[in-house]
Formats: sequence, structure tokens, C-alpha cells
Amino acid sequence: MPAKGNIYPEVHVRSPLEQTWGVFRRNMLAMIGLWGLGLLSLLTLLAPWLAPYAATAQFSDALLMPPSWATDGNIDFFLGTDDLGRDLLSRLVFGTRLTFGNGVLAVLVALLVGGGMGIVAGMRQGYQASILNHLLDTLLSIPSLLLAIIFVAILGPSLLNTLIAITLALTPQFTRAIYNAVSQEMQKEYLTALRLDGGTRWHMLRYGVLPNLSDTIVSQTTRGLSVAILDITAVGFLGLGAQPPKPEWGTMLADALELVYLAPWTVALPGLAILLSVLVVNMVGEGLRQAINEVMD
Repeated sequence: MPAKGNIYPEVHVRSPLEQTWGVFRRNMLAMIGLWGLGLLSLLTLLAPWLAPYAATAQFSDALLMPPSWATDGNIDFFLGTDDLGRDLLSRLVFGTRLTFGNGVLAVLVALLVGGGMGIVAGMRQGYQASILNHLLDTLLSIPSLLLAIIFVAILGPSLLNTLIAITLALTPQFTRAIYNAVSQEMQKEYLTALRLDGGTRWHMLRYGVLPNLSDTIVSQTTRGLSVAILDITAVGFLGLGAQPPKPEWGTMLADALELVYLAPWTVALPGLAILLSVLVVNMVGEGLRQAINEVMD
């Protein structure tokens, strides 16, 4: 019996999300960054189960042991140990939660608070928006790291105070970026037509503004996450953030600075972790921006 042809063929129209993923997956660097970001997320969530030892466990018979591939290395301590005999691989794994995980947390809070303020201000006009605009100009003229150091100096050195300070420093950046994007969107003709047709502010926001904020949110979030990671490590390096023996990467770098000639791996490994984490975040962010722009064009 002959096969029947499809008289009414259906053309599957891919959603914008599917189109964005299709463009994104063709970018090899973006996919490498996505796998790296997934690994960082996995280490953040499962650090106690993936680390071979506790972060503060000391082995007195393995002080300053080099990585396992060195002549004097030991496979039991794959990345070597520090001057107190603590396993560097375990400390780096636990440090992922303190540096990368807390950076993600700070950025999400800043995105929700700052983004909400930016949307509300962008939908309004007049003196309220003008006051907010001038206030944001003043706050953004101060670098986020300097703001974080000032806050921590007032509140006292600790990891929690560092996160509060970095969140407060990042919030104006999200507010300003989303405020500008919403303000530009509100001036477009299709929103003017929607307003003349009797559309409420909620309809304008839901159907007109929010779908066109993806590029701004992605770019600002990835930039903010990179800044948060660098600020957490910088404040920790200055001794104002996480205090020893917490294995935060910046604190580890500061503790091992005196050993740079005697045991260079104790300095190189935390620095490499900071570099790679910022690199994969930027690779994913750039890939997403390119994919979104290509789909929107």
C-alpha cells in the first residue's frame, strides 16, 4: 500500500529561545565557556562531596608538597599542599563556593533590586526620573571596588559584609543600565501606538518593554558577575573580606604571597582559578549577546 503524502504540511516555526540556542551552540568558544560555567556551578553546589579532604584538614607530613606531576609530588595531593599541609585541590573546590557562588548570589540580588528600580524609573517621566538619573551619575562615578572597600571599612572585615558591600556597589549599575534601556524603549513608535490604543503601563511593560531587555540584562549580568568575582577576591586579598582559614581564592592568594619563590604553585593555582572563572563568564556572556543580537536582527 503506497505511503500517503502529507497534504497539509506543518512548518515548525522555532521560538526566539530555540533560535538563540541554535546560534549560541555554533559558537565554539561560547560552548567551551558554558561547559566551564557548568563545572563551576557543579563545584559550588557539590563542593563537600567532590573535595577529597576537608578545607582545613592539615597533614603535617606533607608540608609544601608540590603537585603530583612534579618529581617530589604525591598523587594523594593532586595539586600539592600549602605551608600548613592543607590540600590545595580541596581548598580550591571549597573556594569556588565562597568566590564564585557568593558572586552569583550578589549579582542576582543586585539584578532584582537594581533592575526593579530601573524598570519603575524608566516607565516614569519628569522630576522623579531626573533625580534618580543624577543620583546614579554620582554613584557610578565611584569605582565599585572603592565603594566595596569603603563599605567593608565601615561595617568591618568579613565575608558577609563584603557581599553586602559588593551588592550595594553593583545595584546602581543594574539600575542605570536597565533604566536607560527602558527609557529608550518607551520612546519607540510601537509603544506610543499601544499607549494611544488604551494600553496600560502593565501591558506596555509585559508585551513591549520586557521582551526587549534580554540583551541589556545578559550583558550587565555577565559584566556584573565578573566584577563581583574580582571584587570579592580583591577585598579578600587586602585582608578585608573572608578571613583565614576560609579558602576564598583572594585570601588564599594573600596567604601564599610570601611563598611565591619557595612554592610558586600555592600562588599560581588560586590566581589561575580567578582568571579562568572570569574568562568563562565573559565567554558565555559574549556568546549570548551575539546570539541574541543575531536573532533580533
